[in-house]
Amino acid sequence: MKTQWILPAVVASSLVLSGCFSSSSSSNRSSEPQSSVRVIHASPDAPMVNVLVNGAAALEGADYKQAGVLTPAPGSYEVAVEARLPDGTTTTVIGPVTLEFLQNKRYDVVAVGSAAGGTLERLILEDEASPTIGDGQVRLRVAHLAEAAGEVDVYLSDPAVTLDLANEVPDFTFDYKDVAGPLLVPAGSYQIQVTAAGSDTAVYDSGPVDLPAGADLLVSAVTNTGANAGASPISLLALSGGDLVADIFAVEQGAGVRVVHNSVDAPNVDVFVGGGELPAISDLAFTETAPEQFGFDSYVSLPAGTTNVQVTATGTTTAVIDADLALVNGQGLTVMAVNLLADIEPLVLEDAARAIATQATLRVVHGSTQAGPVDIYLVATGEGIGNSDPVLSGVVFKDVSAYLPVPQGTYDVIIATAGSGTPAVTVGPVELDNGRVYTAVARDQNGEAPAVSGELILLDDFTVTPTL
Repeated sequence: MKTQWILPAVVASSLVLSGCFSSSSSSNRSSEPQSSVRVIHASPDAPMVNVLVNGAAALEGADYKQAGVLTPAPGSYEVAVEARLPDGTTTTVIGPVTLEFLQNKRYDVVAVGSAAGGTLERLILEDEASPTIGDGQVRLRVAHLAEAAGEVDVYLSDPAVTLDLANEVPDFTFDYKDVAGPLLVPAGSYQIQVTAAGSDTAVYDSGPVDLPAGADLLVSAVTNTGANAGASPISLLALSGGDLVADIFAVEQGAGVRVVHNSVDAPNVDVFVGGGELPAISDLAFTETAPEQFGFDSYVSLPAGTTNVQVTATGTTTAVIDADLALVNGQGLTVMAVNLLADIEPLVLEDAARAIATQATLRVVHGSTQAGPVDIYLVATGEGIGNSDPVLSGVVFKDVSAYLPVPQGTYDVIIATAGSGTPAVTVGPVELDNGRVYTAVARDQNGEAPAVSGELILLDDFTVTPTL
């Protein structure tokens, strides 16, 4: 599978923000001297951040692997980064510090390190504003932004040639916070392999990657937070100017897939993947998940590409679900069989969370045919609804919430018929911890249908943390 840095191999969590240092219009500023400042969030366990310039917000809500582009007039500015906390407050985590930006220079201001480890800091990279790139060439700067990866060797090669790394000299060796380049290389297809310094075992292999002529790229090794993250400690984040971001996972990382049986009257099922004659999953019962969950990032790895998934009653070959899945390296998917057997269908969830040191992260799925629209409250244990507002309102069957930032604590989950404010079901106490990701699926009860279902299928870190 080939990847082009600046074509749409972009995962949903990676995008570019834009902002400015003042309220001046672009037309008024276009004739003024400017420098260029790109702000990059490269701390894998830090929450979303705001960037303040001279005390005012220049960028808001930047997430991990996001970049924001600013175009200030040359001069000195006080810059600070504040973390957005789950209770709606903020706290300054970097700075304030005075930085000078010069005319005809461009800068990368990178937040690196770990929130949990107390190592958050800024890294400033300076570059030419308008470098010369020859015909048929690509300009590369390569930054090591993955704190836990340590010193590494990097090899760039023709993907058509198999390298024996034991007999090769690395193109460069660098450590955390180092930057290699700028390098000018011929445009074309490359394979990028990374080993621990002095080792001949690759811990990252990009597979074939196309580097287009004329591109001016900052390629950064960042901590891998994708699905199946155990496949490699890093992914590569490529920025071209301020326009595009691509997150390139190791070629062998694959997509992460798990299957949940949430059809109350359906029999046990077999799951066939990719047209295989034998089931990949056998005899999966209502409420069960495959593979068995042992915390966040519990998936089976499947190769990127379009893959067919069929679900049959155990021991039969007639598919009650037949769906094609678009699988992307590093993307987690939860494939859930929902509805009653007569109308059974797949509900496919994109699992895009990461563990954040300052919050618990909670997602809720309405998977119950027995319950109509509901409001969901998350309150301190024993306090009841009182004057609380629901964290989710008017939730209907097959709705999937965003990942919600929640302060660490012990809670009751109260489900009420939408708009009633009257508890119908209370589940708790539920312990939610910082640095954990939780998914709760409301499901049908066996037997007579209640007005509101109180049964849950628990996924992710619910499967390793005592909760009920």
